[in-house]
Amino acid sequence: MSKDLDYYLNLDYPFECYSGEHELGDAYLVEYLDFDIKAASEDYEEAVELARAYLKEHIKKQLELGKQIPNPREGIRFMEHRAALEAYKNRDFKKAFEIWSEEVNYKNDQAMANLGLMYLKGEGVEKDFSKAKEWFEKASVYDNDSANFNLALMYQTKIGVEEDINKAIEYFRKAVDKEHVQAAFRLALILLKDRQNLESLKEGFDCMIKAAQNGHVMAKVQLTGSDKNLEDVSELNQFFRAQDLPTQLEKVNDALERYIRPILKKDGGDIVLIDYKNEPEIELRLAYQGNCVGCSIASTGTYEMIKNTIEQIIDKRVRIFIL
Repeated sequence: MSKDLDYYLNLDYPFECYSGEHELGDAYLVEYLDFDIKAASEDYEEAVELARAYLKEHIKKQLELGKQIPNPREGIRFMEHRAALEAYKNRDFKKAFEIWSEEVNYKNDQAMANLGLMYLKGEGVEKDFSKAKEWFEKASVYDNDSANFNLALMYQTKIGVEEDINKAIEYFRKAVDKEHVQAAFRLALILLKDRQNLESLKEGFDCMIKAAQNGHVMAKVQLTGSDKNLEDVSELNQFFRAQDLPTQLEKVNDALERYIRPILKKDGGDIVLIDYKNEPEIELRLAYQGNCVGCSIASTGTYEMIKNTIEQIIDKRVRIFIL
């Protein structure tokens, strides 16, 4: 996508909203953290809409002048932030640390997260997990995905803190909400451990698909079917596709119960249908249980058996994911 006005307007630029009172009632001030752009109104939604309109006009003018535009979370002083990144890449940790230490005074949450990483790794400073956690927590206030991911890792792997899987899940979720691919994969692994908890299975499945579709290599390995493309089918099963969702779902479950589960149960395994979608394309999400979990045969031969069975009751234009 070319970096035109639409490109920048589609980016997730963070903003803060401050509320207060005046003689006529409540007032709201919206401020974009990467720009010197503010808008105020007695109505919250109107304040956000005004700020968005001012942002659009500002970016449009900057592009017309050939000026550079900050990426989300680079801050108003984004050129200084980029200088710090260049210094960091060149292993000039002292310069990077000095710039980011100044940038945090301008509410640059990515600078906060980067300082946390430097303390976590001991780059240019003495390794200090407490200070790393402190900076990550400060950046997390601004919903910084990198900070939330690293906080989750600290609680998951006991880095400077006591192990707390619930906190790890909480921070991973925050990072996933910001499209953090590594967070999606790690959260999936946690949630998929309990194959009896359907709610966790469904969320874990969503995360694994998100990671796989965004190129995470291990997620693609874990998610059988992620490498399969929908086939172009000349003749679709219009009778099946014309039926309502409950009827389709009943037929799919019947096929699993009659043809798939008996075979898997002989070897101490099973399979559960996590989700079924019929719009815009038919998609099945299945999870192995028991001895089938982690079995290499299940991820190859069993997948083909399931795929062939489902295709016989529907048609070949079906997407099937199995974990």
